[in-house]
Amino acid sequence: MERKFIAVGVDENEQIWKGHFGIAPYFYIYDENKNFIEKRLNPYGILAEGKHTHHDNPKLIIEFLKDCKVFVAHKMGQESRIKLEQNFGVRPVIVDTKNIEEALASV
Repeated sequence: MERKFIAVGVDENEQIWKGHFGIAPYFYIYDENKNFIEKRLNPYGILAEGKHTHHDNPKLIIEFLKDCKVFVAHKMGQESRIKLEQNFGVRPVIVDTKNIEEALASV
């Protein structure tokens, strides 16, 4: 599957998740033109049964978002950012806003 979408880590209030990307409760998925496609419950996030399991295997999030070429987050480890770009062709975008539209403007 080609990576072509944008994944934004989002909280229950429809704002950018302030914690680490991999445990965001939801991911909003946008197309290349920044049109909303869908809301996905993160099976490895804080609302899921398997809380924080991605820390043992970050490839779980990469596989879950296998159709996304950009990950928009408030927090993401430096090592994770490097691995995403070098090993998986995913561009991490770190933002300092709660507003999704403002965050998408950074993409």
